[in-house]
Amino acid sequence: MNYFELYPGDYLRDTSRLSLADHGAYLRLMLAYYAEESPLPEALTELYVIAGAVTTADRSAVRKVAERYFPVADDGLRHNPRVDAEIGKAQGRMAGGGERRGVRKNNEAERQARTRARRTLLFDDLRKAGITPNGMASMAELKALHVTHVTGAEEVTQHALSRVTDADPSRASAAVNTAIHVPDPSVAPAASRHALRHPEAVTEAVRACELMRRAGCTGIGPGHAGLRAALAEGVTAETLRDIAIEAVSRSPPIRNPFAWAIQAARHRHAGRASSPHINTTGGHHAPSRPGSADYVAEQRKHYQQRIAGGDAGARRLDVIEAEYLPSN
Repeated sequence: MNYFELYPGDYLRDTSRLSLADHGAYLRLMLAYYAEESPLPEALTELYVIAGAVTTADRSAVRKVAERYFPVADDGLRHNPRVDAEIGKAQGRMAGGGERRGVRKNNEAERQARTRARRTLLFDDLRKAGITPNGMASMAELKALHVTHVTGAEEVTQHALSRVTDADPSRASAAVNTAIHVPDPSVAPAASRHALRHPEAVTEAVRACELMRRAGCTGIGPGHAGLRAALAEGVTAETLRDIAIEAVSRSPPIRNPFAWAIQAARHRHAGRASSPHINTTGGHHAPSRPGSADYVAEQRKHYQQRIAGGDAGARRLDVIEAEYLPSN
């Protein structure tokens, strides 16, 4: 033992009749007892060596203390009941501490395995959606990207992560290099869409995003509310791709071609759907609805006429780059 608890009151009460030399002998023998965590030998000659007793007075003190405080037991060794009890308590604490350290070590290993497996799932899903995160991204950053580009709902992402605890332990314990990770073929392809209410719509959203990405659109995300609304309204993935091509080829460039293309597709689709209603209520000469493809075409024609006529104020009325969307 490197240390032991000394209770001064108990010690002074039990050693009140010892001389100064006796106290020295007692402490030397007791320290040896604690240091070795073992009873003292029976032979006085060995005790003299342990206590460093050289003179006759020192040896007399050792003999007196040994006979009174360290009597010989049935095992042939000199025991002290109080020291034996303190050593037993200390050994119990150390054994319990070792067990607790082992439990903590196992718990930490399991936690790290779950974290690696969850990072694998997030990276797999994001790459399938066309997003390549930084390999050093934190879990919070990966979750935020997953919600934005894959599920569209925090509770869906959290549900997908919670299922990792039931995954194959070999996958959870495998080391993951997130910088150059190759997707695990054992993961189900629909891992990024756990518990979604409309898996078909999500699949179409992923396909639309892939087509738009190939068209040069950046910042895409299958969980985008506008994208899912457009698909629900009947806009096809191919239409979104065609308008994305238009968005990235415009000059000056569109700042956010992904959102622009979705909004344009929804407006044009709504214009086509509402055109019969406009014609029946206003007749053949009824004005086009603001924001529709016909209205934008009409405004563009007026704009070009003003430019050809040298109208200096025409630039302020440029509906193509201001409040109206371009025509098909």
